[in-house]
Amino acid sequence: NQHYHKISAMLEDFGVRVALLTGSTKTMERREIYKELADGIINVVIGTHALIQEQVAFKKLGLVIIDEQHRFGVVQRLALINKGDRPDILAMTATPIPRSLALTVYGDTALSEIRHLPAGRKPIKSYWKTSSQLDEVYSLMRQQLAEGFQIYAVTPLISESET
Repeated sequence: NQHYHKISAMLEDFGVRVALLTGSTKTMERREIYKELADGIINVVIGTHALIQEQVAFKKLGLVIIDEQHRFGVVQRLALINKGDRPDILAMTATPIPRSLALTVYGDTALSEIRHLPAGRKPIKSYWKTSSQLDEVYSLMRQQLAEGFQIYAVTPLISESET
């Protein structure tokens, strides 16, 4: 919603049609968005995982921007990208997971870095620990939770399972 409102406001003076598609989009509105995407009436669509649904078809998908890309699995990202004919892709994250970093080294992914935080943001500390340092990690997590902070853990999903 935040991206939709900001981008809509930025593009409205240019006659660019922007839509929002999420899991909570009402059925009638959703059908209208599907039709207008397929017809090319909608120029920009902002959405959640709802964009990778089979019913979503783009007339000419040229650019895919994935914010918080670590929340999407490899198959999910491919499902969205495959809705176009080799669209340009910008995958963004504030939490660089090992797979993302490996793609910049071994894959054909270029890395761009924003070196300045938005106004008012405190620096984020990221650490890389091995499994032999797990007790140290758990200790730091308990300490942070005791101080009233939250913990955000990113782990890879290697394959689908019930757990």
